[in-house]
Amino acid sequence: MATRSVSRDFDQLSTVYDETRQPLDPATLENLYRFLLDHQWSAVLEVGVGTGRISQPLVERGLQVVGVDASRGMIARARAKGIPNLVQGNAVRLPFRDRAFDVALFVHVLHVLDDPGAGLREAARVSRAGVLAIMDRAPEDSDPARPHEPTPRELLRGILTEAGYPDLLRGGPRVKERAILRQFPPKEIRTLSDREVTEPLAKYLDVLEKRAYRHVLKVPPEVLAHAVAVARERVGARTVTYRRVEAAVWWPTP
Repeated sequence: MATRSVSRDFDQLSTVYDETRQPLDPATLENLYRFLLDHQWSAVLEVGVGTGRISQPLVERGLQVVGVDASRGMIARARAKGIPNLVQGNAVRLPFRDRAFDVALFVHVLHVLDDPGAGLREAARVSRAGVLAIMDRAPEDSDPARPHEPTPRELLRGILTEAGYPDLLRGGPRVKERAILRQFPPKEIRTLSDREVTEPLAKYLDVLEKRAYRHVLKVPPEVLAHAVAVARERVGARTVTYRRVEAAVWWPTP
């Protein structure tokens, strides 16, 4: 489940969330909409609706979307955008009757839950067709001839470890999502978008500098600022090119 501490973290993150998160790629959003239409799912529950970045364009396309989130701050941001049908609630105790929706949707949210299996089971309870999740399915770089260069995340984690914060920034959403798929094999994985992206290595540091990830909220501002400055000096103006692959993952209701 999302604990009270996690909810409080997202209350704090809500003030900078939209400015530090990229919207879904247009192809991802359009193909998600098509996926829902292909299965004739129009009544959608988005679990972890956040600030409504996903629900809003789906509602604008005519779908009936209800959003639920444990964070009051996130819900308040979504309401301020005029997004309808928002409910505060916990992912493992959803305040809805059995099979109330066609499908339940998680968009890069399952990795946040302390118990993703409990979240999947509860979402399946309230949906007729099952659970749909949007996940990053980009392949791992397995070229043994390519020398490994530390990512900004790895650099910052090393610097914070030296500063006395050794357990931060371990793994990441992609690693956790892969573990969820191994533990709970889905029925279907459909690629929604696959593109090559080039961006500055320092972009990740820009987000962390705004304290936009909950794992660094416990780090004193001056410690984080120093760590980001050191990491920024090391990455300089270099860029990185990688594949961004978004996929729809479906677990049918038993």
